[in-house]
Amino acid sequence: MMFRFIPQLFIFVITFFTLSVSCAEELIQGLSYRKIITPLWHSIHVLEVDPTYLNITAAHAKDSALGIETVQNIAKRHRAIAAINGGFFKMGEQTEGLPAGILKIKGRWYGIAYRSRGAIGWSNQTNSVFMDRIQTKTKLKIQNQKFPIYAVNQPSVPNRAILYTDTFGNYLTSNPNNLDIIIKNNQVVDILPGGKTKIPTNGYVYSIGPRAKTSRHAIRVGDKVKIEIDVIPQLKKNKKNHWQIVDNIIGGTPLLIEEGRTIQTYTLEFLNSRFIKNRHARTAVGLLNNGHWVFVVVEQSPLTGSPGMTIAELTKFMHKLDCQYALNLDGGGSSTLYIDNSVMNHPELDPEVNVSGSPFRQISDAILILRK
Repeated sequence: MMFRFIPQLFIFVITFFTLSVSCAEELIQGLSYRKIITPLWHSIHVLEVDPTYLNITAAHAKDSALGIETVQNIAKRHRAIAAINGGFFKMGEQTEGLPAGILKIKGRWYGIAYRSRGAIGWSNQTNSVFMDRIQTKTKLKIQNQKFPIYAVNQPSVPNRAILYTDTFGNYLTSNPNNLDIIIKNNQVVDILPGGKTKIPTNGYVYSIGPRAKTSRHAIRVGDKVKIEIDVIPQLKKNKKNHWQIVDNIIGGTPLLIEEGRTIQTYTLEFLNSRFIKNRHARTAVGLLNNGHWVFVVVEQSPLTGSPGMTIAELTKFMHKLDCQYALNLDGGGSSTLYIDNSVMNHPELDPEVNVSGSPFRQISDAILILRK
């Protein structure tokens, strides 16, 4: 069953950061939407989801670590009721769509954390969800000998060894001077010179650059392999085991609210001051005491006059929504809220990215709302 609504019915004026009684409309059971316009002309879209009735999942553009698509294309392919853009990602011919931080979707790794930054992790089967600052530690042992891993699913570097999962795609194109170790069923199944190397399904390629400091010539076909990606929460270290078994993890930055307390400094996440202090279109996800999720998109658009928000303003807004936890996701031109075949916000135009003239930026990954 599809649903339709008239956005004008959900517009109500509030004093900036002081919410009046909500007149949110329940679109279907467990899903409600409202649009807020402040006296300062902030145009804010709020979607609230009750996971008791709906599934919340994640998806990557083209279902591969490389590649970008619009939020609405990802949503339509997965038959999602609603969707919002996810984490930060890289651009460029060889890196387009690769996650800039941690990303795990349905138990499969797309990217790891390179800095201690905010993330949300969850599983639908156990109805569990967590937010924290996250670091990862990737371990590789071949015949009980440790081998270094510089990155996961990132471009080849001559003096580094990089691990590729099957989410990267069917093939890896590595430096011809690399040594590509093919891993399947916890053992080395082939060793090839760099080039166009097939990544086995449910397997890996460990690609060793020609100047990497590792005993590459000690590896033999048939050697036993153990690979682990440990997720290490920085705030609640006692939740490490919970983070290990969640199905989905999306990285963002910064963490805005933790246990109902607003975070006042973001230095621990090593962010550019302009990113913090300038007003931009913003996307955020929050968790309420009743177990509901809230997704927020703040516009920065000449069409509506909405000026965008600083990170401090976004934090205050999420706190006024009574979020116990909140995380900033990718924003700017990426900020997109999709509901029932419609994009609800006016995306920020970016001439350098939207070269086709389309108002909708292509992004790497999205959070989707689906019927159970």
